[in-house]
Amino acid sequence: MTKTENNILLFSVTLCWAASYIFIKSLPPGLSSFAYLTLTTGIAAVILVVIFWKRLKEVKFSTIKRSAILSVLLTVNLLAERQGIVLLPASNASFLSALTILIVPCMLLFLRKKPTINNMTGAAIIVVGLCLTNRFALSAFIDTGTLFMMLGCITSAVYIISADRFTKQENPLLIGVVQMIITALTGFILWTFETPTTFFSVDYTRELLSSIFILAFFTKAYAYIVLMFSQKYADPMSVTIIASTEPVVTLTLAVLIPAAYGAGEAFNIFSLLGALTIALGAVVAGSGLIKIRKKSIEGADNNAA
Repeated sequence: MTKTENNILLFSVTLCWAASYIFIKSLPPGLSSFAYLTLTTGIAAVILVVIFWKRLKEVKFSTIKRSAILSVLLTVNLLAERQGIVLLPASNASFLSALTILIVPCMLLFLRKKPTINNMTGAAIIVVGLCLTNRFALSAFIDTGTLFMMLGCITSAVYIISADRFTKQENPLLIGVVQMIITALTGFILWTFETPTTFFSVDYTRELLSSIFILAFFTKAYAYIVLMFSQKYADPMSVTIIASTEPVVTLTLAVLIPAAYGAGEAFNIFSLLGALTIALGAVVAGSGLIKIRKKSIEGADNNAA
């Protein structure tokens, strides 16, 4: 798989996650986070098992162990982000989610894996773009939802770094399927403790069923299988950089489908500048522009000598 093909796949995952805000916000307020987790990952797990059941015989104990670690991180991430999205406007939630672009390189430095100068420069530009999009309005983030989104952001960073290691040691397809099964079982156990009647306590309206199925298929079954494959061929920073463009996609969708995202998602000059800055940062972070420039200068100096 070429780098361009892999980046396209990663962007499709980002598109799925950005669009998920529409369907998460359309879920009934009374639907608990554990019910949401169980229903979406449960349907996703069933879909993946039906499609790949012949491959499950290849699952090893090491696959289950690594999938379980990713499942714990995924469970915390999904529960935290779902609560944060409910409490915050879509653009604010997306902004906080994109701050993974800062946490991942910090964790990589701690693990003695130094990001490139392009990665760091691009990340800084992306953060400026995120701030422009939100007009540096810190008061808009003084909310409990911010704490949930930051928890989701941290677990997302740990998940990306862990998945990068595991997918290079195991079959990414099997890791994707097994982690979804474990996550669904974990969600069901938590839901049972919260509401013993579980599935019988939900009012299955047409709107609920359509939203749950779309979330299960696109943001869980499709997104996480593609993500596992992509992480096998990409490094954590590349994955994080592409994921950081999520606020641009979210903002665009919020403008195109304002009713679905709720009030307060307006497009203005700050939004445009922020989106362009984020795009520029993604290009810088994912390229060798600075390195090439440095080499060209060195080459010119050598020629002059």
